[in-house]
Amino acid sequence: MSDVVRKRNYAATKDELDVKKEKMLASLGAFEKEYTETYLNLGTSGSGGDAEDVTNRALSNHEERAFNRRRKHNKAIKNKLQRLDEVRFEAAVDAAAANAILDSAQHGPTSEGCLEVEGEMERTYKMTQKELKQNHLDENMARQIYDLKLEDYGPYQVEFNRSGRYNLIFGQAGHVAMMDCHQLSLQTELHLNETIRDACFLHNETLFAVAQKKHAYIYDNNGTEIHQLQDHIDPCRLQFLPYHWLLASVGRAGYLQYTDTSTGQFVSKHRTRLGPCSVMRQNPSNAVMHLGHGNGVVTLWSPASSAYLVKMLCHRGPVQALAVDPSGKYMVTGGADRQVKVWDLRTYKLLHEYYSPQPAVSLDISQRGLLGVGHGTSATIWKDALVTKAKSPYMKHRVVGSDLQRFRFRPYEDAGIVGHSNGVASIVIPGAGEANFDSLEVNPFQDVKQRNEAEVRSLLDKLAPEMISLDPNVIGTLDRDMDAAREEKKKLAEEADLRNSKKKKTKNRMRGRNTVTKKLQRKKAVILDANSAKYRDHLEKKAVTEESSSDVVEKEDEDIPLALKRFAK
Repeated sequence: MSDVVRKRNYAATKDELDVKKEKMLASLGAFEKEYTETYLNLGTSGSGGDAEDVTNRALSNHEERAFNRRRKHNKAIKNKLQRLDEVRFEAAVDAAAANAILDSAQHGPTSEGCLEVEGEMERTYKMTQKELKQNHLDENMARQIYDLKLEDYGPYQVEFNRSGRYNLIFGQAGHVAMMDCHQLSLQTELHLNETIRDACFLHNETLFAVAQKKHAYIYDNNGTEIHQLQDHIDPCRLQFLPYHWLLASVGRAGYLQYTDTSTGQFVSKHRTRLGPCSVMRQNPSNAVMHLGHGNGVVTLWSPASSAYLVKMLCHRGPVQALAVDPSGKYMVTGGADRQVKVWDLRTYKLLHEYYSPQPAVSLDISQRGLLGVGHGTSATIWKDALVTKAKSPYMKHRVVGSDLQRFRFRPYEDAGIVGHSNGVASIVIPGAGEANFDSLEVNPFQDVKQRNEAEVRSLLDKLAPEMISLDPNVIGTLDRDMDAAREEKKKLAEEADLRNSKKKKTKNRMRGRNTVTKKLQRKKAVILDANSAKYRDHLEKKAVTEESSSDVVEKEDEDIPLALKRFAK
């Protein structure tokens, strides 16, 4: 067989491998493809390598013909080399994927999909929504920028459901509307003709609760009133715990109340003893309620405890806004002292603080860690502001001629919504939402059948209210040394009581029981009584020993025979 035929056969096998490589490269992204080609080209350039190492230099024509000849005649070597080429290519693909993950992790969790500047003098917060819509967004995303003028029933507030597809728009004068954010269509609309303070979705978009003037009410997605919660009197804020099916409310009377929405039973009622409360948010990681009070204090509550779990002094004035990040590690508070503070919930210590031109009235944290602050007529978004202190804002949005009431990030979307005095405004915030969602957890595109199955599964997996605690990992663990822990707690309590107890100073009086003579007489009597008691105990012990010794002597005398008793001493 000539060399031409051998080259043709080798080229056929090589073409098969090249086709396979091209298909795999086509399925990769731009960065992964570049990394893969870089790894494949390592050591094959043929320049600058060691003369003895064949893998670091290109083969000569003579070596290539000898290699092809051996490869053609030996099928085992041929298959082995082909397999090594495939393994090397797969290893290059895996290394490129790992390198891309490490590269994205080095830039931080909120860098992907965010705005980036080209020059050092540019700032991302100067980018307006109008410029984004005209020059930088596609048609589908540009539809998320809109402004609804609703001047008759304001001021308005907004709230999203867990999937981010539906939102509630409710005005203080009694207007409630539910909108589909995907289709931008109105689902239901109500005019209650009564003051509305807050509203929230329940387990899905079919039910939502509204905090009205006297009580809290539950409505369905058709606008029909389902139930009146008479135990929730004069509520100001509502929060729903999806894994426990609990609806929590706090009102002007200062009572925190829980109701099980799956059974309709009243779970617990706690008196905060800190006056009216209008700030409440839940910790998504452990379902603990965070309440902000008028004296600058934030308290943490659980339905299983009648007293607060933690009490933190956060501001010098009233707490007006509060937010907890999805991981449960950080809490952000805003007060009337124009300070926005970031707290570490693992140590309950202050990390850093920001100054706000006006007192913050609304706070929210996105799924990617962006911090949204609503103050005055503006909404300011900060990037990487929780772990480290940011130097400048990420984005800004100003509502002209209207005071901002509430700002919320939209889950699983790079968007947010602002409720103000004259309506609602939707804005686009690149890098705010999580791109991937778990369809078993929340599914923005679920149909009716999937929604019903998710509801049944959630009911079967419902957690008891007693399982809510600061450390959710405690549930299921064993306390192996209970006695030692109990003794340690008792010792700490005694030491605390000893530190708190103060010695009373008695005055030297000239008359009465506290004269110097009377004190000396009492001390002397105590000493005499103690000595007499010791002497009395000594006499009793001596009498007991004498009796025992006499009994022993009598027993010994009984054992001696009569003939020998006269010799006994």
